[in-house]
Amino acid sequence: MFQFGLMFYKVDKKPNKEHIAVANMSASNPPEIQARQPGQGAAAGGRRKGWRPWRLLLLLCCLLTLSEGQTRVLSVGVYQNPPKIFFDSAGTASGLHIDLLRQIASREDWQLRFVPCEWQTCLQWVENGQIDILPDVAWTEQREKVLQYSAVPALYSWSILYRNRAVVIDSVFDLKGKKIGLLDSSVQSGYFRALMDNSGIKLTLVPLKSVEEGFRMTAAGQIDGIIASQQAGDMLADRYHLADTSIVFQPVKLFFVSSKQQPPETLAAIDRALSQWQADPQSIYFDILRKWGRGATSLPTYMWWLLGGALALLVCALLIAAYLRREVARRTARLRQSEASLRIAAAAFHSSEAIWVMGADRSVLDVNAAFTELTGYRQGDLDLDAQGMPPCRLEQEDRDFRTSLWSLIQSQGKWQGELCVQRRGGDEFHAVLTLTAVNDPAGGVSHYVGTLLDISSQKRLQEETRQLAFYDPLTGLPNRRLLLEKIQPASHPGQPATSSQSVGALFFVDVDNFKDLNDALGHTVGDQLLQQVALRLQNLVGRTGMVARLGGDEFVVLLDALPAQQAQLLASQFAQRIIDAMQARFDFHGVGHFATCSVGVALMQDPHASVQDLLRQGDLAMYAAKKAGRNTFCLFSQEMESALHFRTGLENDLRRAIENGEFSLHYQPQRDQAGRLIGVEALARWHSPFRGPVSPGLFIPVAEASGLILPLGHWVFEQACRQSVRWNRSDNGNRPPVVIAVNVSALQLRQPDFVQDILRTIEETGAQATHLKLELTESAMVEDVQATIDKMLELKRHGLTLALDDFGTGYSSLSLLKRLPLDQLKIDQSFVRELLATPSDVAIARSIIALADALGLEVIAEGVETREQQQFLAALGCTRYQGYLFGKPVPAEQFDGSY
Repeated sequence: MFQFGLMFYKVDKKPNKEHIAVANMSASNPPEIQARQPGQGAAAGGRRKGWRPWRLLLLLCCLLTLSEGQTRVLSVGVYQNPPKIFFDSAGTASGLHIDLLRQIASREDWQLRFVPCEWQTCLQWVENGQIDILPDVAWTEQREKVLQYSAVPALYSWSILYRNRAVVIDSVFDLKGKKIGLLDSSVQSGYFRALMDNSGIKLTLVPLKSVEEGFRMTAAGQIDGIIASQQAGDMLADRYHLADTSIVFQPVKLFFVSSKQQPPETLAAIDRALSQWQADPQSIYFDILRKWGRGATSLPTYMWWLLGGALALLVCALLIAAYLRREVARRTARLRQSEASLRIAAAAFHSSEAIWVMGADRSVLDVNAAFTELTGYRQGDLDLDAQGMPPCRLEQEDRDFRTSLWSLIQSQGKWQGELCVQRRGGDEFHAVLTLTAVNDPAGGVSHYVGTLLDISSQKRLQEETRQLAFYDPLTGLPNRRLLLEKIQPASHPGQPATSSQSVGALFFVDVDNFKDLNDALGHTVGDQLLQQVALRLQNLVGRTGMVARLGGDEFVVLLDALPAQQAQLLASQFAQRIIDAMQARFDFHGVGHFATCSVGVALMQDPHASVQDLLRQGDLAMYAAKKAGRNTFCLFSQEMESALHFRTGLENDLRRAIENGEFSLHYQPQRDQAGRLIGVEALARWHSPFRGPVSPGLFIPVAEASGLILPLGHWVFEQACRQSVRWNRSDNGNRPPVVIAVNVSALQLRQPDFVQDILRTIEETGAQATHLKLELTESAMVEDVQATIDKMLELKRHGLTLALDDFGTGYSSLSLLKRLPLDQLKIDQSFVRELLATPSDVAIARSIIALADALGLEVIAEGVETREQQQFLAALGCTRYQGYLFGKPVPAEQFDGSY
């Protein structure tokens, strides 16, 4: 009789805390609320009428509790088949499959409701959708028509016949006339019936509702034996004092199943967990397998003596009574046994399992059709190596392993493991190999039987899962997750790198102006550019490092073997090679494109730096390269991190300052050539209780970069409106109204509701639009020019004055300038400061004044600090001024209206 077996695979880590609800219901009723039987209502009501409101209150609390969470609840069918799945004596769902499912539920945030049922009922309920999941189900063609199977098997198992110790079953021939129990509708039932029918052995098969019921009946002598899976049998045989036999058959895969109506995401989540765990020998999967493995229990010695004595007496009595009859029938029985053995062996040999048979000398005696179909080898083609193995290679094989495995087979009876088998055509496939020794009546090895189980699809699924988890689908490069696993400090923890050691380096590569390419040529071309960038980086790095894509247009190159003394120099040279490689023309089906990149370099010299520290350092260096003008590289320095910490702290304080009202407005006068006040500019000032006065040159860039300029800018404009109302009402018409100029950032102007916000603030404060001026920067005009023009026209229609601030420092073109509905140009103070000493500044100032005159715009110069500057500007034609010469910014209460 051939013996078959399969080994188990692996799973994940220890489970998290879970919440499990067990439904209490009979096995004959489906998992639903049972209706009250006629005649029960009045009696029950009469007995419990006094506390019915408490029942309603309890029900309401339960409903409220259920409504609070969004955790998905899944019902799980549980039948008694320990140790794989069962309810223990306390009524708690337990077993190998239950532990696996609890681990997966913890990962997926499911709540499990365990439903007790008998095996046949469980199958009906899951098919009808009355329960969501049923574990421990073998595949059959009929079941696949009505059930969904998980793609990854949770377990591999095989069937064993267990007997009452008082019943002699040494081989299949002893089954004649016996009563053998089988789980009703199980795959074992159909398979074993077919084997017995083919062999011609007459026996009685008793259908069972549960496996444990069969073990109880066998122990009680109601049946002679029970067929069960190896896992359940090993546990229950000890409990019920049954013995196993040499009848082992039908290796199967065990899956989780659900109804056809169940969303496939449930089984997909189970597949992901099993694939990941089975790929890791240290995972919780193998911990669970070991937990439910068979224990090493045995009967006391005196019990063996008692049992042996009883059996000896029984055997003697039977021998005396039946000696002559058995002697006459012995030869006939042997002949029939031989015929049945041949039929059973033929049935097993021609099953779907790939089998080959070897003699005691490990020579090939025969292979079945399934083996030939799987490997391409026939009996005469198959050449075994010196250790009796087919053409294959074992995972992590050492030189002496093939020799030592035969020692294991001889001592333990079999060996099982994973390997790659080579087909006759040369290609390989992954398989589980089982080698089993077959003993003759004398106890010596007469044959060896090998079986192969193709697990190529499972391996492919594992590889696909790994590919999705660790690699970027667009470029095929490692993703952030795999990069984090690979990054390791180049020196030992706690020790700085010495001159004899090597250090690693991270290169953060960002494609410059990638968004412009996407917007201009489309995302398809953008993806092609990223793929070509990835290819160039891989060609540049070769086998000396690793290239990963973090996302978007950001790549990371990892080099881990730079000599410590020359690390900075070599890293700088490699960064320049990256920049040079990116400058070559990119081609998209005949369309050329040139791109540049900015590179940030972080050396892995600090043994205390974490992986996240290194990534942050590379990112900081890359942004420093962008600020330096792009198409360059920058090495990380501690000054960058200090600047980051300062900026982060300043941003946090700035946020609190806006919330706590720590800002005030100062006003600087604007005058004409005669010294008359023609307006003021509102300037934000921040006096921090922790930092003291903070320069606008520090907090304005931080506010713009963080988006805090939006609430700050709104507050400045609102306060300027209120001050305009106070000043112009107090004048009583004795002098021209004071026009307050307010700066507007590019981010404010890009807001869809910018115009509405300005007009609403004017209306709410009671200010007049003609008394307000908005100063816009050139950078605000670069993006979406037409939308900007439309907003400016709308503001002018309501009476606001518009000025272009810091003119000459940005990128405005003349064609754009003439389209803008401006009233005033403002000469930046950088041109005024060196006006008397720098001819180029004179030329720029003269050009701006002439341009404003040609366009019919007013012109005003800021930063005027000396009388000589004012006179020189006047000679050039500029008659409006702002600067310390005419007054410093002061609070409104200090502002003298007689200016």
